[in-house]
Amino acid sequence: MSALPSGLVTFLMTDIEASTELLRRVGRESYAKLLETHQTILVESVQAFGGHLVDDQGDSTFSVFERPSDAVRAAGAAQRSLAAAPWAAEATPRVRVGIHTGEATPSGGRYHGLAVHRAARICADATGGQILVSQSTVSVLEDTHEELAGHALVDAGERRLKDFQDPVRVHQVVGVGGDEPEALERRRIGVLIVDDQSLVRAGFRMILEAEPDIDVVGEAGNGEEAVAAARNRKPDVVLMDVRMPNVDGLEATRRLLEGQDEGPRILILTTFDLDEYVYEALRAGASGFLLKDTPPEQLVDAIRTVSNGDALLSPAITRRVIEEFVRRPPESVRKPALALEELTARELEMLRYVARGLSNAEIAKAAFVSQTTVKTHVAHILMKLRLRDRVQAVVFAYENGVVALGES
Repeated sequence: MSALPSGLVTFLMTDIEASTELLRRVGRESYAKLLETHQTILVESVQAFGGHLVDDQGDSTFSVFERPSDAVRAAGAAQRSLAAAPWAAEATPRVRVGIHTGEATPSGGRYHGLAVHRAARICADATGGQILVSQSTVSVLEDTHEELAGHALVDAGERRLKDFQDPVRVHQVVGVGGDEPEALERRRIGVLIVDDQSLVRAGFRMILEAEPDIDVVGEAGNGEEAVAAARNRKPDVVLMDVRMPNVDGLEATRRLLEGQDEGPRILILTTFDLDEYVYEALRAGASGFLLKDTPPEQLVDAIRTVSNGDALLSPAITRRVIEEFVRRPPESVRKPALALEELTARELEMLRYVARGLSNAEIAKAAFVSQTTVKTHVAHILMKLRLRDRVQAVVFAYENGVVALGES
């Protein structure tokens, strides 16, 4: 492999949208073959346009280009090839791509720094089939008058990226194949708001309707109305208050998710950060919880997070909730679930980290592995233990003695 470029370079990041759900749907063997084909397509596209592959672990790739136009064309070629590949029914990977240009210097065959981090966050903000490009990349393209070989860039507005305080402007690549630009637009997220106070519902609606990718599909004033509305409106995410008259949020969550492999993602809303209902709601299948005084930008980020198939875990608060309210037999009589025997030693180690409330970045640092490796291990854990998401893994770990109360 030739030396990695330094100075002003362009990073291209990819990963598969909702990869955990895809793995659970197709099984380990089919998923492994799918990943192999997907990575081959991406690597060939990168190399065809002079790019350098830096990393290709799990469902993600990380490449670097000396010219931003080559990165855009490589991304377009990859999306065309992925769309044309003969995937099995219900097993088509939806790959999202993020491109960013910045100053960087390789060290030990890798890149570090803010430019890399920004590229990764832009990728995470894209949806399957979409290519998002940072404003800095667009500025370089405009300054150098580089041709994009039939691709076009459409202003996609400002986005709030995780870990970045100020919103950033991104552009979407269109003209990557037979898809019309409309087909590549950001997927819209349908949200059902459930709270017994009309003023609270109105406040949430005002916040969410200001977002370009979120639609409020309905409201409900109690759990019974929420169940009916969710079955009728088919929301992607339900903002569920806990304490409501008649049927509360906990019972509504059970009714919506019990025995269901698919269903809306449920975010529990509570006034208190230590609420006995919260733990039971997580057991019932909720994807996370938020305090009602959560800042608007965090509320929006949370909805996007769970709609993409990820669980919303605030490490500090989750640890407190689990340690306060988990109920399990004494050590002497508790028997671990047989499903634990399916985990490898490394997966069991990762489950302990997850149960302690660590983020993927924190786990990667503690275990001396990449975040992509952590993500892959977590996906395998969920599939083997037949769990809905990461929150359920935390509950499972405490109830089966994988970690003890108060363990840090």
